[in-house]
Amino acid sequence: MFKLLRQLPVRHHSSKETLTRVVSQYGVVIKRSFSNDHDPIVDLPGLGKLKGSYTKTAWTGAPVQQFLNVRYAEPPVGKNRFKAPIPAQPWEGIQDVSVRGQGAPCYGDLKKLPKDQLKSSNLEDCISLCVYTKDTTAKRPVAVYIHGGGFYSGSAAQHPPEYLLEKDIVLVVPQYRLGALGFMSTKTETIPGNAAIMDVLLAFEWVQKHIEHFGGDPTQVTAIGQSAGAGILSSLLFSPALKESYFQKIILHSGAAFGSWQFDHNGERNARDIARRAGFDPKAPLEQVEQFLLEVDTYTLLKAFMHHNWQGLHKGINNTGGRMTIGGPSQLFPKTPYEVMKAGGGRKNIPMLTGVVKDEGTFALVDVFTILSALKLHDKKDFLRYDVIEDIQRILGTVEVSCSVTPLAVKSMLDMEAAANGDILKMVPGLIDLCGMHLIKSSVLRLAQYNSRHTPDRTFVYSFDYRGEHTRFGYDQDISHIPFDGGVHHTNDLLYLFPYPPTAAQLNEPDTAMAKKMVDLWSSFIVEGVPKSRDLPHWPAFNQIFGPYVHLDRELTIGNNFLDEFTVNADAARRQRQQQKESSAPADRGVTTQQQDELIRRNLTQQQQRV
Repeated sequence: MFKLLRQLPVRHHSSKETLTRVVSQYGVVIKRSFSNDHDPIVDLPGLGKLKGSYTKTAWTGAPVQQFLNVRYAEPPVGKNRFKAPIPAQPWEGIQDVSVRGQGAPCYGDLKKLPKDQLKSSNLEDCISLCVYTKDTTAKRPVAVYIHGGGFYSGSAAQHPPEYLLEKDIVLVVPQYRLGALGFMSTKTETIPGNAAIMDVLLAFEWVQKHIEHFGGDPTQVTAIGQSAGAGILSSLLFSPALKESYFQKIILHSGAAFGSWQFDHNGERNARDIARRAGFDPKAPLEQVEQFLLEVDTYTLLKAFMHHNWQGLHKGINNTGGRMTIGGPSQLFPKTPYEVMKAGGGRKNIPMLTGVVKDEGTFALVDVFTILSALKLHDKKDFLRYDVIEDIQRILGTVEVSCSVTPLAVKSMLDMEAAANGDILKMVPGLIDLCGMHLIKSSVLRLAQYNSRHTPDRTFVYSFDYRGEHTRFGYDQDISHIPFDGGVHHTNDLLYLFPYPPTAAQLNEPDTAMAKKMVDLWSSFIVEGVPKSRDLPHWPAFNQIFGPYVHLDRELTIGNNFLDEFTVNADAARRQRQQQKESSAPADRGVTTQQQDELIRRNLTQQQQRV
């Protein structure tokens, strides 16, 4: 969707490794080796044997067996591009999966490679998964993590096991096809759409068949997803293709099935535009366009896809391609999840843990500011006074044409004086809330309400409010021109479940304490279906319309009205203005509005410098 973290995979080594084994990452040769003569071996009946390697947990140093590049589908190349995945075929001998394979190709990574490596036919060989276990003879609960990344980035390597495997669970992290390769659709047999969703379903099928050989219990599977991954999993709750046996519990970070950014409603139009940007006549017969898209090289296709998205975003995220498809030959989603829900459908028996981070809107507001700056609208007073809210809604794909609800959002989120004067800096807190509400928070609330209606005692909701030493704000975005910081940024909660990126893998003492809380809460839900920890022995179920829910911070506290999260920044700014007014009233009656504006600008500059 919007620009998220895109990093090349990082290998976590044990002390038994030396650098001499060869592995390929997008065609780049990396030499590694292992001095251990007792690498773990797993025999999968009907497929073959796998040789893994070892890592160790972060806090106790417990050994973890890792199988890092387990193919669960054949390479989706040639005529199989865009098609449903073909299950992995048996192999002879022992397949070495002791080191990471390549991630699903995305433009941000490919453009860093030498030109001679961009024509490799192996770039799309990416449908694999990682399995982490401490005991292959056990029968432990399983967590299957579906990564986020806006449907166009992300990899298994960004979600290593060193925190979660402190507990007695098995962790599986599948990779699925991304961008145009995973989500393009013309709704024909040639490019049916939803290839990536079929990858994910096949991964769950693989887990059911084989996880017992890694010490996992196929009857105790928890699906976990973040952002786009949460969008995929929650949408599958309303799909006839999902078998209830695939998972028995679900954890959803910062994403739900009803977001405006999740579905491509103009598949053929968008496919033709991508073909045009890749050098083909978009007005040619559809069969010719499809044949071109089947044959064009990976780099050219993904470059055209990203340009299609970047240059089309100002028209609305819901008008760009590279998302899930409603209808089409796959029939994974005959109707939208919302339509299914309103018709009484959807899965109704699943324990759910879901929530948001406090400042969900900052990652999207960066792109909003970038677009407004490019269009030279960011300093136009008339635009900021009359049009900015509707333009933001257009970009986010949430235009409310009746104009009946927008005024309420403006009243609750914006400084009225700032809005009347077109003062963009004073409007920032409210705009963060507006973006967060439209993109993430409102759909998360609606899904929690749906689930609570049917599973009231096993629906749990949170807001992640902890602000630690590290942040992912700005990792893949240019924030040099941005007049705000990221706050508790989208994906920051993952810093305390996975030691990634490497710059954030060494936690200070307070951050380590937060990570241990998160691991306790998440693993107890994975094992028992109820999140709890020493600090929170009883997490109240979300069994009312708007609550209760838990604030995850240094202290774990209970909130009763999740709607408070919709205006959390605006409310804080309002309180700050009131405090400043009260504290300055006796002595500072002579302070001018211009001086107050300068103080706010100075504070924002200082915030930006702290990023």
